[in-house]
Amino acid sequence: MTEARPDSLVRILASSLWFPALFLAGFLFCYLLPMHAPTPHHVPVVVVGEQAADQLDAALRETSPNSFEVDPVADEQAARDAILQRDAVAGYVPATGELFYAKANGMMLLQTLQQTFAPIAAAAGNQLVLTDLAPTAPGDPMVTGLFYCLLPMNIAPYIAVMMLLRTELSRRQKLLTIVGVGIVAAVVSFLVAFALDVIPGKPMFILLGFLLTQAVAWTTFGLVPLVKQFIPGVAIAVFVMLSVPSSGGAVPKELVHPFFQSLHWVLPLGQAVEAIRGVLYFDNVHTVPGALGLLAWWALGVLLVVVDHLRKQRSSTQDEAGSGEYEDVPEEDVVVDPSLQAPEQDPDRTLTGKVVDSQGNPVRGAIVTVTDARGVQLARIITSRTGEYRVHHLPRQFVTVVASASGMNPEVNRIAPQSGNNDCDFVLQPAGRTGAAVAGS
Repeated sequence: MTEARPDSLVRILASSLWFPALFLAGFLFCYLLPMHAPTPHHVPVVVVGEQAADQLDAALRETSPNSFEVDPVADEQAARDAILQRDAVAGYVPATGELFYAKANGMMLLQTLQQTFAPIAAAAGNQLVLTDLAPTAPGDPMVTGLFYCLLPMNIAPYIAVMMLLRTELSRRQKLLTIVGVGIVAAVVSFLVAFALDVIPGKPMFILLGFLLTQAVAWTTFGLVPLVKQFIPGVAIAVFVMLSVPSSGGAVPKELVHPFFQSLHWVLPLGQAVEAIRGVLYFDNVHTVPGALGLLAWWALGVLLVVVDHLRKQRSSTQDEAGSGEYEDVPEEDVVVDPSLQAPEQDPDRTLTGKVVDSQGNPVRGAIVTVTDARGVQLARIITSRTGEYRVHHLPRQFVTVVASASGMNPEVNRIAPQSGNNDCDFVLQPAGRTGAAVAGS
């Protein structure tokens, strides 16, 4: 086995290692950085009494700058309403040392509130009294159950799109499959979570979970023609690496860096957490904005799919009358293995040939398909007016070449590409007869 040239070695290493490098950088930046030491950032709280609120605000600004945003309310009921309307995460009553909170907002947040307000109550001669206004289901004591219900509905649709790209299904069949995957994922997640007593039995969870699956899947599918072989990295970066820390599911959003807080209402997972948490524990507060956000992502995916479909319709006539040279693969044939320039492997290996009928006449519009030894489709070309085709950048391994045309028997040839030009001509016989493929170099 010969060693690669230095320039080829750099390209090969880059094409092989960019995806692991993305994971390394992504997990360090998006997981370790925001989650290793959760710290309050602009946590909204209310305090009964304007004077008490001003004093507490000044004290917190001195001891914990930019950690809390303190607003005054008139009485205890107003403090309760602020929490249940999700305008604040805690309400403090200085006269009694009582702290209203919602456990559904996260256990880490509750611990932070206790650590902050216990000394404040003690300084006033009170013992901190905790009153939970939104307790979670019995099976979710750590308040991470909802997040782990939504995580598979956030990741499975992306994986489904990656797998469907390899299939021979039509675009319509793939999109219908994506819808089916979303329905199954939402229903199964709800039933399992409800059976484990992780969430209350509110079926609206299914609808919002389904919207999450479609927001991720359709956008991923629609991005394939734009980013091509980079789709695994793009999708994981957007829907996993950035979405998880900003979602407020694993770590409350009030305890992560403001950069990730700013993404909370932008990315689908955070929108789903807000919407479903509102349904389960807050009488639908924030459910509509979250659902609208998911619908906006779904609409973006639909728009991308429609635009690409219209683009292909406009160019179909030109493709049929084109030169027959391979320039790119459609989204159905994209090699989804994470490599920098897949399927380009060796720039000096080219396959050329001509497709003719039994009378020697060129077959215009014949389809020539090239697959590698694993069965992965490398190229799909339509022959030119003269029946010719050309495929650049063949791999070193054996490839299978299939030529087919309407009303004719398909022909198959298997060749080991050599450096330079590799000829592979086909003679297609009418349906029912036997033809021949001629290969040479």
